[in-house]
Amino acid sequence: MIEFIFPILIGILISYEDLKKGVIRNRYIALLLLYAILFQFYFGIEPAVFVNVFLSSFLVSILFWHLGMWPAGDAKLFLALSLLFPPILYKHSSVVMDYLVNSFVPIFFFIFVILLVRARADVIKKAFKYAFEPYKIVLISVIFLGFAWLFTTFLSLFKLPSNFFVTIFAMFIAYEILRMFFTAKTEAFFVLCAIIRIIIDYRNIYTAAFLYQFAVSVFIFLVFRFFILHIAYHSYTKSVKINKLKEGMILAEGIVKRNKKIEKISFLQTSLIQTLQQRKERYIHSLGELTKEDIEKIKKLKKEKKIDFNEILVFQKQPFAIFLLLGYILTLLFHGSFVNWIKVIMR
Repeated sequence: MIEFIFPILIGILISYEDLKKGVIRNRYIALLLLYAILFQFYFGIEPAVFVNVFLSSFLVSILFWHLGMWPAGDAKLFLALSLLFPPILYKHSSVVMDYLVNSFVPIFFFIFVILLVRARADVIKKAFKYAFEPYKIVLISVIFLGFAWLFTTFLSLFKLPSNFFVTIFAMFIAYEILRMFFTAKTEAFFVLCAIIRIIIDYRNIYTAAFLYQFAVSVFIFLVFRFFILHIAYHSYTKSVKINKLKEGMILAEGIVKRNKKIEKISFLQTSLIQTLQQRKERYIHSLGELTKEDIEKIKKLKKEKKIDFNEILVFQKQPFAIFLLLGYILTLLFHGSFVNWIKVIMR
């Protein structure tokens, strides 16, 4: 295990600077990548396996950065640390996903607690009403009962893994489809899927085990998809005057050019489809941290009265490096996802 002391020490240094200064230096990432190459080939990793892990980690890093789920520095840190596991772990094809889970589960619980502590009682109350509207509960229940079942059945036909988390993922996909093509026919399709399930799979449906998993799945989806994000909207953004914008800030509202007009649009979307669609807008600034040039351009347009708003929402930064380091250590200790160990203990 001594060979892992170096990346952990560098990770601690990176986490400290991320907490204090909000930056992740490229020199440390380059050092980790160089160490990863030397480390892996010293311990005899197959070149094809190394390339496969690199590409998998790279794609995950780019995807999460593109969706605005972490800054570029965290994306590079995830890539570097993904290449620093023992070669034997890479025989388990899901090690990159295990590392992702080990990083994001602690982040989720930390942010969840922080949100509840920071949020006002009225905000929590509004979020609760928003997340647990009767219509939403019925709609999500129908999706889980029908579409999620068809999705997991399809996976089993091709002998692909299916579990609780895959079911939740299927619900997310179904809901995004519904939002994108919302019509009476779409709703009718999900209802039809649910009816077919009731007819075909009635023996499993009317069991205590199924009803328990059904209730837990619907509840988790509503909490993740609506409750937490609604609270985060009010707790992790702040309004800043245009003339007070600073280099390194991350906008929570984009400034776009539409029909010769300059408008602002919210980045606080709960829909993956909407997030991807927003990337096609004509932004007048970078989609990551604001640069000096971005600020000069925005202030110039404001001075020329082409921007008619005085304030804009910016994200309050949440350091992620320390969670990526924690996820790395957890993956080393548990040789994969620590969630699986928790499930074994709970049985």
